[in-house]
Amino acid sequence: MRLSKTTEYAIRAMAYLARHNQGPVSVALLSETLDIPYKYLARLMTQLSQAGLLESTQGKRGGYRIGRPLEEIRLSQVVDVVEGLENFHRCILGHAACEDHNPCSMHHLWGPQIDCARRMIYENSLADLRQDTKF
Repeated sequence: MRLSKTTEYAIRAMAYLARHNQGPVSVALLSETLDIPYKYLARLMTQLSQAGLLESTQGKRGGYRIGRPLEEIRLSQVVDVVEGLENFHRCILGHAACEDHNPCSMHHLWGPQIDCARRMIYENSLADLRQDTKF
């Protein structure tokens, strides 16, 4: 299990918007603040907006804002929109079936960490990210 760069960018952008949840934030400001390539981020924001996680406003003072209450948007939803949740349910060695009753050779080492990561993305919402003081 590994998060893609796109998922990293999506979570960073959503965390920023969660912390600054007063009005629309432009892609240009997000790109500059978060050091994410503008065109890449613009496509990503459109994708998140189409999925209903963000609202977009057109025009000179337009931009993006969180589309629902922060507590209702789980990190798993962000991951699912960007890359799907398959990576969180795949065997690290690539086996089709890797479970407690049919484990791969890494399962006993990697399984607890995967379970922890799964719990983290399914149980935490954007509300949990708004406390980040780096933005």
